[in-house]
Amino acid sequence: MTTIGSYQVKVQLQSAGEQLAVLSPATEEEMQNDWTFNWSSLWQRTDFDCQNIVKLVDSGQVWGLVRYGLYPYPGTPRFLEIEQLEANPTSRGERTDRLLVPIGKWLIWYSTKVGLQYCSGSANDPLIGLVSLASAVAYYRDVIQMEYLDAVTIAPGEDGYAFRFLRTAAATFCQRHEREWGIPTLLES
Repeated sequence: MTTIGSYQVKVQLQSAGEQLAVLSPATEEEMQNDWTFNWSSLWQRTDFDCQNIVKLVDSGQVWGLVRYGLYPYPGTPRFLEIEQLEANPTSRGERTDRLLVPIGKWLIWYSTKVGLQYCSGSANDPLIGLVSLASAVAYYRDVIQMEYLDAVTIAPGEDGYAFRFLRTAAATFCQRHEREWGIPTLLES
């Protein structure tokens, strides 16, 4: 399993203000069945030799999940692909303010730290990649500040949009996020 451990991170809960949440590897029992994506099915298809699913939990509730993989596999990893990321539907902010922030940023921070630790390459090599749906393009481009590459086909008739971080941009993202939200505390196993 490709992990960097479990971390305590600062989040902002709409009703309670700033508090601490936990970023850590997920378990099969924590896979969500009532979200947009079928996480239970994804768990069954995950190769934990090169992939992992990480959760963001606050007060016992899962607020976000991300699945990432290190490639090429087998071999020496050179890049990390964020394969699926989803925030709890009650906190997506489509109609109201998000109940808890930041969800996606912490999940991307964790994935990016895994890539920085496990992947080899130089400063200007691609490190992190993902394919976004049209509804999330502005988030990855403007909020996360990933480099937009091109439109790609996800499945017949379904368009996606490819983004990446070069190694230096990935490190910059992590530093910027830590300045805004604080440096996470590594939890003992």
